[in-house]
Formats: sequence, structure tokens, C-alpha cells
Amino acid sequence: MSALVKTPSVCGQEGELAHAIADWLEKQNLPVEMMEVKPSRPNVIVTLEGHEEGPVVLLNGHMDTVEIGRGWVRDPFGAVIEDGRMYGRGTVDMKAGLSCLLWVTARLREEGLPKRGKLILTAVVDEEAIARGTYALVKAGVTNGVDFAMIPEETDLKVVTGHRGRAVFDVQVHGKPAHSSRPQDGVNAIEKAGLLLTALPKIRGPRHPRIGEPTINTLKIEGGQEEVMLVPDRCRLLIDRCLVPGYTTDAALKDLIQLISGIGINAEANLPARETPFCEPFEIPDDNPNLELVTGIVSDVLGRPAEISFHDWPCDSCILVSEGKIPTIEFGPTGGGIHQADEYVELESVKSIASVYLEIMKKILG
Repeated sequence: MSALVKTPSVCGQEGELAHAIADWLEKQNLPVEMMEVKPSRPNVIVTLEGHEEGPVVLLNGHMDTVEIGRGWVRDPFGAVIEDGRMYGRGTVDMKAGLSCLLWVTARLREEGLPKRGKLILTAVVDEEAIARGTYALVKAGVTNGVDFAMIPEETDLKVVTGHRGRAVFDVQVHGKPAHSSRPQDGVNAIEKAGLLLTALPKIRGPRHPRIGEPTINTLKIEGGQEEVMLVPDRCRLLIDRCLVPGYTTDAALKDLIQLISGIGINAEANLPARETPFCEPFEIPDDNPNLELVTGIVSDVLGRPAEISFHDWPCDSCILVSEGKIPTIEFGPTGGGIHQADEYVELESVKSIASVYLEIMKKILG
């Protein structure tokens, strides 16, 4: 794990780490494939097939981290260990989890597994941005036929079976230009946008019994000109929504359009164009057979009943579920400082998740 932390891999600059991981995997006599997602930004893929028919399992982890940021007391790439914690950018999000996936895959090969089914290990780029890495796996067919997936995001040793999704809406508000000395001759688009801003809290959306309500947040507003005597005829807003299971991006967009119509302004709302889809919310049903297996093994390893939880933010799980149609469960370590200074992971929790993943894979593929 320390080697991963000591290798910088800020989102967009994952190439060095990807090749280091590939080199390590090859030294473990594992078959490695590099998938170029963007120039110098490859996914790393290992596929192990058993001799008998069986389930296909995907273990997915991301290599990228957020920027270092300010305020660090410790070296962000030092992998410093203090009081049972390792500090460094990406320790808990998610190089600890990724290192466990690498170790588990190598152990399975050493033990002659899988005997049945197939294991696909993927170390991906761009999770911290717009999920280009995992989306590329889906689009290329790497995930075709996968029955079950797991991701070691930080979960505090809880089994995460649901996620908020996320969508960003681009709202273009239209006005009418006029000389600013005669504003009554025009329609000020910025002022009309203000009406929308004050009305946004009226959008509620359904309440999920476990995750709560969808959120709404204005990311950006822009319009008008400086030192020009002109009533602004255009204003643009970006509105961020974190959605709960049962409340889709389409439903949220419909609610926003209805609000715009209700307050009587001239505006339209759309999803901004991007390379990957926005993340839809999801939850894995409580009766999913893989969930029963995971919670049973987690309980055995931890010596206490497994705790089911949910994440407030989207991640690559949402892409696997919504685009790949793959039931996906997360289980990962305990730590702190995610996307902040002095990020750390609790080392005892890393040992636990490594044991859990190994036992799950043995049970499914053995």
C-alpha cells in the first residue's frame, strides 16, 4: 500500500501509478491488460478464469486522487505511519482498498483459484472526475456477463448497498436587452434568474426511508457584462442535485422544468453535454443473495453483526449499476480526511477488508 501512496496519481495524472501496478501484477504472474482511456491514462485489467462454469465477479478500484490541497502537516506522499494510521493523499480514498484488491487477486492465483467462474480485477482512472475509467469498461464490454461487483470505497467497515446519484442541470434564462438607462424597456435575465433561485427550495423530491431527501445546490451563476449600459438578456445557472433511489435524473429534470414554468420565466433546463452519463441513485435489495454472502463473511471476520449503510455521494458503483446493470456492493476501510489535509487510513481496518475480500472470493470462485 505504501508504494501506491508514494506514487502521485492526481486525477488526470494516473499513468505512472497504472504502470507501477501493472509491473507488480506481472511479477505475480498475473495476465495484465492496459486499456487506454485517455492519453497516458490507462485502466489496468486482470482476468482470471476457472475451469468450470460459475459466476463472474468484478473487483473495481480507482487509482486517481483529488489534488493535494493545503494545510498538510505530514508529507502527502510520505505514507507516514503514526499510531496505527497511515497518512497520505489517497490512503483511504482509495489506495488502501485498491491495494487489498491487488493482494487478494495475487493470493487467489497462488491458491489455484478461481476453480469456477471468472474474476475480473480493474484499476481505473477518473473516478474523482466523471468516471471515464469505469464507463470505458462498460462501453468496451469488459463488464458484459458480470454477475456481481464489489468496490472498496471508504465505508468504515460497513456494507454499503445504496447510493445517492447526482445530476447537474444547465439552466438558460432569457431576457430582453435594452439600454440600462431605460430598464423598463427590457427584461433583466439576471433578475429573472433570481426568482428561480429563491424558488428552488420548493423542489423537494421523494424522501427515502434510509437515505433521506434529495439535495439541491446552485453551483454557478453567470450573466451580464461589465461597464456596458445594457439590460442583460441572458443568464446561466448550474444546479446540482444529489438524488435518492426512486428519484431519477429524468424525474428531477421534469420537476425543475415545472418549477420554471410555474414562476413564469423564460428559461429552459437541460443536462449539460459530457462524455459520461450522470450517476443514477441505486440500492441493492435486502434479499440479494450476494448481500447475504457478504454480510455473513463480514460478520465472521469482524466478530460482530455486519452493518448495512448507504453513501450520500455518487461513485463508480453508480455507473456499474445503472450502465452495466451489475449489482454492486461496497466494503472498505476506516479513515478520515477524505479530500482534506492529512488524509489517513486505519491500518487494522485494512487487514480486515483484505480478509473479507479474500474469503468472499474463495466462497464464490472456489
